[in-house]
Amino acid sequence: MRRPTFIFVVLAVLGLNCAPTATPPPKGGGPGVVTPVAPEVPNLLKDRIELALKHVRDRELETTYGFWTIFHGILGLGPDKMMLVNPETKERVNALEHICKGNTVNGLRFFVTPHGLDVETATTPGGKIAIFVGQGHQDQFIAEMVQWGLPADKTFVVDGKNFKFQDFINHTKMRASVTQKQELSWAILVIGEHFGTDHVWVNERGEKLRFEDVVRYELNEPINEAACGGTHRLFGLTWALHLHRNCGGKLDGVWKDVAAKLNEHKQNAKSNRNGDGCFSTDYFKGAGDIRDNQLRISTTGHILEWLSLTMTDSELKQGWVEDAVNALAKTIWESQREGIEGGALYHAAHGLNMYLDRVYGDPKAKRPYPLPPP
Repeated sequence: MRRPTFIFVVLAVLGLNCAPTATPPPKGGGPGVVTPVAPEVPNLLKDRIELALKHVRDRELETTYGFWTIFHGILGLGPDKMMLVNPETKERVNALEHICKGNTVNGLRFFVTPHGLDVETATTPGGKIAIFVGQGHQDQFIAEMVQWGLPADKTFVVDGKNFKFQDFINHTKMRASVTQKQELSWAILVIGEHFGTDHVWVNERGEKLRFEDVVRYELNEPINEAACGGTHRLFGLTWALHLHRNCGGKLDGVWKDVAAKLNEHKQNAKSNRNGDGCFSTDYFKGAGDIRDNQLRISTTGHILEWLSLTMTDSELKQGWVEDAVNALAKTIWESQREGIEGGALYHAAHGLNMYLDRVYGDPKAKRPYPLPPP
């Protein structure tokens, strides 16, 4: 994520209202007004999480918002719950269905490739990623939909023709390469989920690949310089490891190295947390305690999202993890009158949703994400 000042400068320059905001209610309330649902933060952690998530849901997104914000909203709240409001007609539509039906969304372009479909990654004239409007990273949108178990046969209308989600998945696999400079944090999640962790294929460049080659490539890339402090890289590696282990794979070779990397960063998150329970505002680089609500939501939210995937049930119930969840929920509640950048807010919501599901949900329920092996 970027520092808050930079975020709002970008938004102002683009003239786009991409930050889900909540304004103080006028007298008597009004449409779209976010009002407190409780006079005080509840005492029980589960209630605090649910209150924070309700507040996130109450931050209405409009059909005119950028693709970046909208698909992050789907990640944070889920395909069934994320709705958009047409600012002119006040009609509410499901965000994912709005996208799938081929409606125009600011910053979104799907296009046909020799192997399926791809999502355009937004760039500035200088070639830098233009986040907060379009997709910011290779395979980002596809991976975030995979995280909610979007079916491979889900229909997408592109240029008036029907395609399937599988077409995106196929392109992700065929583009992946370990000889080109690519961000594969999202690709390893997509490929592992849909083709298995023992998959072998020839990509569009004619290179023969094993899934383990792609995992090794990601493992060798730096964590601290990666997107959002490296949390997305760790998330993708965790997803792949869980899939491998849950299919009976052994903890050797690259998988042993992945497990060691994940354990190292779990300890890092624990040792660098702040007095209020939040994780470091400098991610995994060291201690960081900047008093900025948006930054704290972003860093603690991203780290919790990853921990909620990688940790066992018993680990998630440790006091220091509960403290972080409590601090995140409380910070979201206290920020209800502030505009929060979509990536920060919705990754935090996704983390809270996963934690709520893992700790308080039905242990026998089917999850859209792989659980750590017993």
